[in-house]
Parts: sequence; structure tokens; C-alpha cells
Amino acid sequence: MIKKIIRSTSLLLAFAGVTLQSQAAMVEVNPSDPMWGTTDTNSYISDVMPRNGNGSLELHGDRTRYFGLGSPFDASSNLGLLSDLVDFNFDWLIDGDSVSALGPDYTPALRLHVWDGSQRSEIIWEGAYNGTYGNTNRDTWYSTDFDDNFWQYISGVGVTPIYNRTIDDWKGIYSSSAYISSVSIGVGSSAGNDYLAYADNLTLQFANQESRTFNFETQATDVPAPQTLALFALSLVALVRFKRAARK
Repeated sequence: MIKKIIRSTSLLLAFAGVTLQSQAAMVEVNPSDPMWGTTDTNSYISDVMPRNGNGSLELHGDRTRYFGLGSPFDASSNLGLLSDLVDFNFDWLIDGDSVSALGPDYTPALRLHVWDGSQRSEIIWEGAYNGTYGNTNRDTWYSTDFDDNFWQYISGVGVTPIYNRTIDDWKGIYSSSAYISSVSIGVGSSAGNDYLAYADNLTLQFANQESRTFNFETQATDVPAPQTLALFALSLVALVRFKRAARK
């Protein structure tokens, strides 16, 4: 009977689009989270433009970085090998009142901070190299893709003149031992003091590890995780079948 219940429940959950083994973990990031933060006052979690839940990351120009999960400047901070990265994306929005010195559709930047031996560098997503200029509405949320274009900045060298490589392309340029020391969301230099945008739901996944989506919230929420909802559905189905079996 138990095996039948589990088998029937698995089919029901699959039909509903719920897979217990492959659900990404939603990780809340609150303002006091010691794993996330910035060294300036131009980026912070606010409730002005919530993506889902009660908040998102608010980003003001001219230049700011909101770092997470490690330190970009510490060679001992190691989140995982660059070659093992299989997903990296985020949601972004340009405020209706934003004014950018770099163009009206200038987007926030999503960065991987990488160490390869003693060399520190960054692999960076920006909308300018992914077709957002002329195709962006204000006060509208957009999502990036792992296969989008990223450009590179090398500490001590500067910007490399290549803007159309995917992360998988960059993997072939770095050594097999290159690793990610931190991730960040921010605004590039020269955007201007009147630039305003928002970001949320940064997703990060390495091979053979659970996908994690970092959701910026002003305070802890009580929204159940997908795994919790799936287990609740499993319990309901099991209870119904138990009652039916008891009547026979």
C-alpha cells in the first residue's frame, strides 16, 4: 500500500510540475545577513520595488557593488570552480525616474569574481551587450540567462576588448583551477548620480550541487519553499488513500 501511495503521489506531483529532487532552493537574504553586503551606501535591500516577497536590492549610481557569499579580494574565499558553474542569472528593473549618463537603458551589472592563480578578474553581465538597449521598458522586471554574453575585467590590466563571450566560452580561457571567490550585483562607473535600478533572485549553481536562488527581502517572510509545498501535497494524497483503504 505504501509503495502504491508513493508511486501515485509521484505521478500526481509530476503532473503538477513539482519535482522533489530538482527543486531549486530559495534562500532569503535580509539586510542583516552576514554573507551579503556592501562597503558603500548606494546599494541596499528595500521595499520600494519588490520582485516577490517584500523586497529587492535597490541600486543607485554612480558606482556600487553588493557582494555575496565571499570576498572578491580574498584569494582564500572559494565558492567553487569556474569550470563547474552551470547556472548564473538574476532579475533586474530600471526605475521609471532613472537618469543614466551611459544611456537610458543602462542595466545593473551581474559579476563573477574569479581567482586564477594569483590573478584576480571579473566576468560581467551588462544589458548593453545583450540587446537590451532600445528594447527595455521602465518599471518592468527582466531576467538574464546563463548563455548571455559576459565581458571581462582583469585586475591590474583593465577591460579586455571582448564583449560577446558566454560563461562557457570564458571557461575555456581560464585554467581548470580558476575559482569563484564571490558574486556581486551593482552599477558600473560613470552611470551618474541619478541612476536608479533594482535587482533580485540571483541564481547560482555548480555541477552536482543544488541550485540556489537568493531572494532579497527587507524582513523574513513565511512563504513556504517549493519542497515544503511538495511534501504537503504528498501528505494530503497519502492521507486520502489511507482513509479509502480503511473503508475497505
